[in-house]
Amino acid sequence: MQIELDISGALHACCHPGFAVGEKVRWEVARLRYPDGTVACELNDHDTFSESGVPVSPVHGIVADIHYIDHHYEPAIGDPGVLQPSGEPARITPTTSVPAGTDFNHDLIHVTLELLDPNQLPQICDWDPQLGCPSDPSAREDSARAQFELSSASVHLRELAEELAKRYGHLAQVRSDGLGQISMLPRAAGAAEVHWRLDFSDVPTLLVLTVAGAEWTWPADAASIGQLAQIVEAVAAGRLEEQRQATGASMVLAMSIELADGTTLIQRDTVHGFGGQDAFAVISPLGDRLARTGEFTPWA
Repeated sequence: MQIELDISGALHACCHPGFAVGEKVRWEVARLRYPDGTVACELNDHDTFSESGVPVSPVHGIVADIHYIDHHYEPAIGDPGVLQPSGEPARITPTTSVPAGTDFNHDLIHVTLELLDPNQLPQICDWDPQLGCPSDPSAREDSARAQFELSSASVHLRELAEELAKRYGHLAQVRSDGLGQISMLPRAAGAAEVHWRLDFSDVPTLLVLTVAGAEWTWPADAASIGQLAQIVEAVAAGRLEEQRQATGASMVLAMSIELADGTTLIQRDTVHGFGGQDAFAVISPLGDRLARTGEFTPWA
């Protein structure tokens, strides 16, 4: 009897030993029945199911086949710090061996395992959102969509997305979705990107704006949404600047955006690291902002 397993590349990179076609292995697995009736074997990687109540069992088998599966990713709409599958077909590469986890660089390892004793398999467990089982992405999206439709911001953000696409579509790629999120990617070199999204994890709902890596957070009310068009106009015109100042073991980054009415929005981030005579080492995702100059070109 053969079973199919997908091993997360990220978890394998942590501490998994290597293996190869023809080798005997001992892995701990669970069997889950998903809402569509599909039954899948899942590796109990790093004790994924240890506190879920899902039964797991060690199985002995011989590796019969191995494929690497790599997806194509793109920044999420409204949140450039999150990568999501782009929708392009995954790249599938056959291999006969997998190295140990250090420096591993593939999304998934798909393994066909020939079981030495099928009776070792655990009983099938029905998928339950309350358990520590793999989550259903479509369910999360449906929940976010319902929250957006019920929010007072939904109509205003949809109208704003349509207006900005008409006004700036010839200068930037405008990506928007049905959840009030938008990304505006200017075609001009050295120009600043604009992204925003709604954060429903807090009460009241928050509006999160990201401009060239600097992040502002406001309540998702009419005043904040009304200001978005002014901010995009200022960024498109190049009326923004980022200044930096080293302060001992840290670096302070200050992003300023000058609106048409004379208002200046300022956001500051402290990047922790350690100072040096000729360099500044950064221990933070904000390091990308240190690699560029402080000025931005207009979109046109």
